[in-house]
Formats: sequence, structure tokens, C-alpha cells
Amino acid sequence: MIVYIFAYMIFIMIFFAGTVRTVRPYEKVILLLACFLTWVIVAFSQSVGPDYESYKFMYDRLNESFYKQEYFFRLFASIFINLELPYAWFYFSITSFYLLFIFYAFYQYRNFTALNFLMFIVMPYGLIEGGFNYIRQNVALGIFYFSLVALSDKKWLKYFILNICGALFHKSAFVLLPLYFILRKRWKSKICVMIFLMSLCFTIILGIPAVKTSLIYLISLLPFYGSTYADFRDGAFLQGLSLKGVASYIYQMIPLLLLTLYKERVIYTKIENVLFNVTFLSFITLTFAVELRIFLRLEYYFVFAKVFTIPLLLRLCNDTRSRTIWFLIMIAWFSLYLGALYLTGVEKNLIPYRSVLGFEVY
Repeated sequence: MIVYIFAYMIFIMIFFAGTVRTVRPYEKVILLLACFLTWVIVAFSQSVGPDYESYKFMYDRLNESFYKQEYFFRLFASIFINLELPYAWFYFSITSFYLLFIFYAFYQYRNFTALNFLMFIVMPYGLIEGGFNYIRQNVALGIFYFSLVALSDKKWLKYFILNICGALFHKSAFVLLPLYFILRKRWKSKICVMIFLMSLCFTIILGIPAVKTSLIYLISLLPFYGSTYADFRDGAFLQGLSLKGVASYIYQMIPLLLLTLYKERVIYTKIENVLFNVTFLSFITLTFAVELRIFLRLEYYFVFAKVFTIPLLLRLCNDTRSRTIWFLIMIAWFSLYLGALYLTGVEKNLIPYRSVLGFEVY
């Protein structure tokens, strides 16, 4: 836990310096330093996160199931296997590949850099929780955010090609293809609120056993991952969230609902509108996940957009004093998640933190 708190405090100090007017011209340098620290923490880790050991087992023993993974992921791994390189090299390379896309997104979409990066560190599925896990889906996620510029510029071919490449790292990225026709729309705040209320009603209806059983049956019939998720850990992905998960939902729902209500006042540009729509999809899928946890895997593609949209709420502040207060409130909001992360860190194999550089922190 010490390494997380240490990294968190370093980032806070770096970005508070970045908010000082005389330092503002060096914002890109500050961002580059933060990205470098992130890369060192994540890419040089070992045995951190629930998926690390399982992929290492398959890689080291050429396990048959490893060769059932998506084509690009398998091809990328085969190069390292043929060169007889250890798994740590493969993990380092594919994680660096993911972070390269993430850094591009920060460079391209940043608005309030301090808050953008602080959110990335501690938010659900952010740097600490998501950065060490889901290495296949991480690459698909990074490619998706790289493709949003093409979507914003109506370059449909580039968007489709990029996300098909992402799907060759993780099949679930195929669901991103039809989003091309949705994410450029400018939905009014009232319509978004109505969609949210409808999704909330649907989630409540899912609490009826007969309805939920029927939907689970339909999910099990889906190609690729349908039956896998239906059978995984006795249907764990098709159950509702625990009390802790519901508390996390409420915690995340507050800023997302505010962002939806004040959409017209804080969203200005085309790319901000695209990022808001991605964030809103996160809001809806997160609501569905209260009763069907499988939606968390879909929400994983959308959660990163919050890094660039929730800080836009600062535009509601009319003076320096209110902006400072709101800035501190948001940092406190991030810090609450850091505390929650400590409670689940051992369960998710995030604690202790180990590095190939030769140190281990409990």
C-alpha cells in the first residue's frame, strides 16, 4: 500500500505545481514526467493483479488454452516464445503498448491535467486497479481511445480498422464497431436523464428472478463469451453486485449524474461530446451491472472517458475560490477510492506490489 500512497502523493505535488500560472507553459513536460512514472510502476511490475499468474502459467508451459486466445495477442506472444524470452519481457512489452495509447489519449484529450491524471490513478479500473490486469482487453481499450479522433473527424474506415485490430486482441471489442453511429450524436441533457431513469427501472425489473433467469439464458446463447460467462465460477458474472459494489456504484453515480444534468453547460467541443457519450455509456452499463455483473466487462471500455469528462464540471465554477473548493472536493473524492482500494487490494492481488527492478512493497 505504501507504494500506491507514495505514487499518489508524488502525482498530487506534480500536478499542483502544474496548476500554478507560471508553471503552465511546462504542462507537457509535467505530463511526460507523470506518464514516465506510470510506465515504470506498471510495465515493470510482476505478479500483480489477478491475471498475471494465469497468463504466466500458460506462457511458460505453452498451455493449449494460450493458443485459443485472439490472433494478434497469440501472434505477439509467439514472437517472444520463439525467442525463448521470459514472460516478464512479454508482459512488459504488451503493457507498454497499452500505455502508449493511453499517453496519446492524455496528450490529445486533456483539459484539467491535474484532475485528469489523478482520476486515472485511483478511479475504478484506473491505473492501480486496471493497469495491472486484463492485458488483452487493455490493448483493445487503448486502441479504442486512439480511434476516437478518427470518429470525431468522421473517418469511419480508420475507426473500423483500428477497432477490428483491437478485437484481434480481445473479441469483446467488436461491440465498439456499431458505436460509430452513436458516439457523434449530440443528445440533450433531458433525453440522457430519461435514458438513465429507464435503465434504472430495467435494473430494478432484473431483480425479479424469472426475468433475470430468462435474460441469463439468452446471454448463454451468445457466440464467443456467452456460455463462458454463464458458467464462469458458477455464474458469478451473472449475479448482482455485493453491498460493497452497490456502495461503489453510488459513489461513482454522483459526479456522473451531475455531468449528465449540466451537459449543455460543460461540454463544448466535438471530442468532448464524444467523450461524454462514452462516459454516459459507462453510466448506463454500470447501472445494469448492479444486477448483472457481466456489464462491468463491457463498462471497462467506457470508464476511461471519465478521466476527461468529470473534471469538466469545474466549468460550472464562476470564480477562483469556487474552483479551488471544487478542486479540493474532487481530490477528496479520489482519495476515498484509494481507501476502498486498500480493502480489496489483497483480494485482487494488487497488494503486495512487486517489481522486476528488485523491490517488493506490502
